[in-house]
Amino acid sequence: MMAAAVWLCSIVAEHYGERTWWMVMFLIFVAVAFWVYGEFVQRGAKRRGLAAIIAVVLLALGYAYALESKLDWRAPISETTANAGPSKVVPKGLAWEKWSPEAVAAARAEGRPVVVDFTAKWCPTCNTVVKGSFEDESVQKKLKEVNAVALVADYTHFPPEITSELQRFQRAAVPFVLVYPRNATEPPMTFDWVRAGTIVDALERAVR
Repeated sequence: MMAAAVWLCSIVAEHYGERTWWMVMFLIFVAVAFWVYGEFVQRGAKRRGLAAIIAVVLLALGYAYALESKLDWRAPISETTANAGPSKVVPKGLAWEKWSPEAVAAARAEGRPVVVDFTAKWCPTCNTVVKGSFEDESVQKKLKEVNAVALVADYTHFPPEITSELQRFQRAAVPFVLVYPRNATEPPMTFDWVRAGTIVDALERAVR
C-alpha cells in the first residue's frame, strides 16, 4: 500500500508540480495526529488530555509548515510550471525525437522505417514492459541497423494531437506502438504492447 501511495503521489506531482509533495507531507502529519488520537484518546486510559493536545499540535504544525510555509497553496499552479521540462518517459540508449505527424512524414519521405512509442509517465505497462523492450540491446542494435527513426509520443498530460492520433487507430489509451515500413505506401504495423522480439521482428518486416 505504501508503494502504491508513493506511485500515485508521483503522478499527482507530474500534473500539478513538485510542490504537491508538501501536500503529501501535510497528509502524513494528519495521519500521525489521527493515529495518536485513536490510540491514546479513544482507546487509551491515561493522559488522554495530553494525547489530544499532541494530536492538535501535530495538525497545527502540519498546516503551518507544509501548507503555509512550503506548499504556497493560495497561488494557482500554472500550466507552464506543471508541465515544465523534457519528457521523462523516453527509453534510454537512443536519441528519441518528439512525435509529430510532420516528423513521421519527413522520415517516410526519406525512405526510413519509423517507430513511434505512445507512452505516459502514469502508465505502468509503458514504463516496465514496453520501455524495457525498447532499451533491450537487440532492439537498439536493430534500430541502428535499419536506420530507423525513433519517435516518442508522450501522453502524460493528454495533449490533444496525440489523443487524435490514438483515435485515428481506434485506441483510447497507451501503451501503443506503431512501426512504419520503409515503403511509404504501406500502412504501419500496430501493437498494443511489445516485447523485444516483437519489435525486432517488426523492424525486419519494415525493411523488406
